[in-house]
Amino acid sequence: MALHGQAPTALGQHFQGREVMVLLDMPGDESGVDVYAREAAAVPADLIRTRLAKYGTGLRRGQIASVTLVKLKGDYIEFHLDGGGFTDRQFLGLPGYDSAHWGTSEEERKLRNRITGTRDKEHRRRYQSDYDRARRRRVQPLREKLERERREQHGSRFNIRFAADREAMRVTAEELTAILRPYIELR
Repeated sequence: MALHGQAPTALGQHFQGREVMVLLDMPGDESGVDVYAREAAAVPADLIRTRLAKYGTGLRRGQIASVTLVKLKGDYIEFHLDGGGFTDRQFLGLPGYDSAHWGTSEEERKLRNRITGTRDKEHRRRYQSDYDRARRRRVQPLREKLERERREQHGSRFNIRFAADREAMRVTAEELTAILRPYIELR
């Protein structure tokens, strides 16, 4: 069944909603795993290791995931699992360092009182700098933990890359299944 011009819809209808078992750890980011469809070394393992170290694990080997989107994008096909990975937009949605989400420590409260209680500009700047340093030191590990948790909740994706747009457009569901067979098991 060739999908000429209908690739996103036909592939989506075939795969979306199906469950798969993941056969490798996948990064918790929208960069996902690149699969080069027609090359012997289809997945660059060193790149996966780098992305796992940088973004954490979005899906673990042996985990069951749902196919949430299959989308043709020029010369590659995005194959999203459990949401397709944590995006830059979601990262920007994390609470900032000055967010009330993190509360305020006693040390930060004291520094805030010093800032508001002095009129000397130099002292205010020093107190503000001390406050900023104390706030970052306390909030940064909490924010990193929240980011890791969110990355685990948003799945990952495969980016199946082809030599040309035309080749990606013509891929069939059976061919895509064969390309992904070393990395997922369809349920």
